[in-house]
Order: sequence, then C-alpha cells, then structure tokens
Amino acid sequence: MWVAKFKFDGSKVFFGEIAKKFNVSFTGYPLSSYEKNNQLYVTIIGTVKGEKKEKILQYMKKNSLVLKIEEHNNFFSILIKENNLFKPFYSPYFIYISPVFIDEKGMYSYHLGCWQREELQKLLSVVQKKYASTLVSMKQEKLQYISILGIQPNLTEKQKSAYELAVKEGYYAYPKKIELKQLAKISKIAYATYQQHLKYAEKKIHAFFTHRYQYRYISVKNTYGSRYICLYLSQEVNEHYANHPRRIQARKRNNNEKLPDNRLF
Repeated sequence: MWVAKFKFDGSKVFFGEIAKKFNVSFTGYPLSSYEKNNQLYVTIIGTVKGEKKEKILQYMKKNSLVLKIEEHNNFFSILIKENNLFKPFYSPYFIYISPVFIDEKGMYSYHLGCWQREELQKLLSVVQKKYASTLVSMKQEKLQYISILGIQPNLTEKQKSAYELAVKEGYYAYPKKIELKQLAKISKIAYATYQQHLKYAEKKIHAFFTHRYQYRYISVKNTYGSRYICLYLSQEVNEHYANHPRRIQARKRNNNEKLPDNRLF
C-alpha cells in the first residue's frame, strides 16, 4: 500500500481557523460524507485540546457551516457543510491511518494510505496548488497499525488533564523528571486528589491497552476431585459471570468455604 504523510497551512480553513483563534488543537477524522444538490456534507468526530471549550462550542454552533454538533468530555461529533475544494480528501480510495491533527497555528497533518499511487498524487497536487504545504514522506509499505480515535479510554476531564500533565512534565520518562507532589503543585490541587485522578486515568488506559482482560477460576471436577482452572476473560464477561445464577448459588452454598474471590461458579 502507498502511504503519504503531509502537512499544509489550513489557518483559513474551518477547523484550522478555530484552532488558531482559540489557541487549541484538534485531533479527528471523517466518519462519512455525502453530496446533495452539489453540496458536500461531512460527519467528523474528534477531540479538542485546550481551554475555552465552551466558547469554542458556542462559536461552532453559530457558524452557518455547522448543521449538527454534540460534545462530551472534549469528544465531539459534528456534521458540517464542507467546502467543495476539500472533496478530494473524502475519496473512498483513501484510508485514514491516523487521525488528522490540527495544531494551534492551524497546521493540518495527514497520514493517508491508498492502494493506487496515482490517487494519492492527485490529492497532493490539489493540496500543493491551494495551500502552503510540505510532503513529509510518500512510500510503499505494509500497514502495521490503524489508529482509530473513537476507540479510546473514557477518561474524565480531570483524569485526562492529570495524565496529560504527567506526560508533558516527564513523569513517565526514564529517569523520572518530576514527582507527584510537584505535579499536584502545578495543578494547584491537593496531592491526594491529583494522585487519585492520575491513578484512575492509568487504570483506564492500562485496561484499554490490555483489552481489559482479567483472570477467573473455573471449578472442574475430575477423577482426582475438584480443580481450579485459570482463564483470562474480558471485563464484560467477568461482569456477566459475577451475576450468573450458578455463581450466586455457589456463594450461598459455600458460605463457610474459602474460595478464590474471582472464581466463576
């Protein structure tokens, strides 16, 4: 597959203009697009990083290009009337390998894949004619990953802020550049409060990257008596088995018997 990375100055384009105006950054990608009466409509999902979130939301709602918008914990979905100049970006030939990133200056960063090199070249020609742009790379390679924004840990704003600060200040660097007490001081909140936000964020992120798998024991009877077998199950399966009728009966039946806390039945 042909893979291209490129950037262009979109400070006068819808999201780029907002990013520059409010000094924020956007990360997102288009979910769907369609045409009606020669007008291009696009549904985009993403996240916004920065302050003045409420002002940004109100600014978007007042914009005539915005038809629908929903937001929760910095995650937004929006239906817009897109400029037809951007039509080549929504070609079904392209795969968004990573979400589009728009920095505080309105600079767009794209990472696209395509089976046909000529289709990527057509898009790059359009970008180079319309905007000040930079081609970072374009080469044929095998895909190793696809980064999909919608599948991510569901962090609260406080958890997200705590984690982002820890990353920014080098808490996870080796060797560690800062301690929790210093991070709490920068955040202007109590040490215990900051620690709690960060630990909950770490727990959610860890669960996300390990597919939220946990272990449980199943009691199996054979000629040698009862044996426990350890299985790794997802959180959803664990919750299902925790309330399973046989599990409930086993708890009642074995009130005086010490069983593993994470036994299934």
